[in-house]
Amino acid sequence: MRSEALLLYFTLLHFAGAGFPEDSEPISISHGNYTRQYPVFVGHKPGRNTTQRHRLDIQLVMVMNRTLYVAARDHIYTVDMDTSHTEEIYFSKKLTWKSRQADVDTCRMKGKHKDECHNFIKVLLKRNEDTLFICGTNAFNPSCRNYKMDTLDYLEEEFSGMARCPYDAKHANVALFAGVML
Repeated sequence: MRSEALLLYFTLLHFAGAGFPEDSEPISISHGNYTRQYPVFVGHKPGRNTTQRHRLDIQLVMVMNRTLYVAARDHIYTVDMDTSHTEEIYFSKKLTWKSRQADVDTCRMKGKHKDECHNFIKVLLKRNEDTLFICGTNAFNPSCRNYKMDTLDYLEEEFSGMARCPYDAKHANVALFAGVML
């Protein structure tokens, strides 16, 4: 009796259209031959050995004052938008900000995979006319810094990124300044 009731339930569910939804179709598809005509950012300078490509793990992209900022794993790249690019887009400046070894060791002790214990840049904002506010996951111990916008020089002491930046690179976030408050 119980199996008959279950069978009746699933039959009614099927006819009522309450099953799993079908996968949606893509809005548009671009074929490889079409996309190959556009330049690609590869994360290195011209003339570098391109056989050894490193994993970029791009987290966010932002344009300010004709400069494209690409925030990635352990790095922030700037690309001059006024420079023409043919096959590959090269960066004009690169800021490297890796996690301290002590933070990486703590991250690994917490059971995280070594690929998760990096500094994924998750917050990149214009603080004022000449300062960038940048935060990264820092091996699951978020931290923030201020940098000079035109040179990417470090301006002051690093400070905690708690409540400013996610711990995990997989987590989404939104950050903005309202006046001087984040």
